[in-house]
Amino acid sequence: MMKIFICEDETPLREFYHEYIDKQIMIKELDAHIALSTDKPAAVLDYLKENPDTTGIYFLDIDLGENEMDGVTLAKKIREYDTLGKIVFVTTHDETVPLIFKYKVEALDFIVKDDPGQLMESITECLDSIFVKQQIQPEKREQFLIRNGKSERYVNYKDILYFETSHKPHVLYIHTMTGRIHFYGAIKEMVDLGKNFERIHKSYVVNLDNVRSLDKEMLEVTMNNGQRCAVSRKKMRIVRDFLDKKQFS
Repeated sequence: MMKIFICEDETPLREFYHEYIDKQIMIKELDAHIALSTDKPAAVLDYLKENPDTTGIYFLDIDLGENEMDGVTLAKKIREYDTLGKIVFVTTHDETVPLIFKYKVEALDFIVKDDPGQLMESITECLDSIFVKQQIQPEKREQFLIRNGKSERYVNYKDILYFETSHKPHVLYIHTMTGRIHFYGAIKEMVDLGKNFERIHKSYVVNLDNVRSLDKEMLEVTMNNGQRCAVSRKKMRIVRDFLDKKQFS
C-alpha cells in the first residue's frame, strides 16, 4: 500500500488536501492511505527514520512559514530515505521552479495553488499518473519489485548494481547508486532478471552493465560507484568478454 504524506503549514489548506486526497482514494479505490498530514517537516523525516522501507507520495508546500526548512530542502532530505518516492510541490511561487531543478530532487509535478479548481484537477492527475504506472507489470517495465511486509517499492533494472547474500538465511541486499535495501529472496533467482545479470560468485549477482572494471589478480570487479565484489575464476571470462564487448560497441 502506497503511503501519502502532506506537509503544509496553513491549516485550512492542509485539511483541504487531506479531505480531497482521502476522497480520491475512496472513489478510485486506490491502494493507498494518508500516513501523515502535518505542518512540521521534521515530522515527515522522523516518520521515514522510523520506517526506513517507506515508498511514498509527498505533497509538499515550498514555503513552510516559520519552520526550520522549506519544502525544497525537505524534499532533498526525503531523498536520503526514500529514493523512489513521488514528490509533488504545491505552492504559490512560480519563481521557485529553478530551485527545484538545482536541488535535483526529481519532482513528479509542480502545482500552483492559486486556483482551487485547477488545484484539485492537478492533484487528481498526479494520483492517476502514479497509480496507472503502478498497475503495469514490473517485468514489462524492467523494474524489480521489492516487498517488505506491507511496503512495496520498484527499482529500475538499470539502477541495480548487484545483489548480495547476507548472514541471515533468505535475506538479500540489493545495491543501487543511492543505497542498499534488504529483502527476502534467493540469490540464484536474481539471474532470471535478464541476460546482463550474472552470478559471478556464490554471494553476488551483478548487473554487468554497471561493472566498471575487472581485477584479475584480486579476483574482484569494481562497480560504477566504486564498490567491489568478489568474482570466481570460472566466471572471470564471462565478465572480461562482456567488458570487451561493451568497450568496442
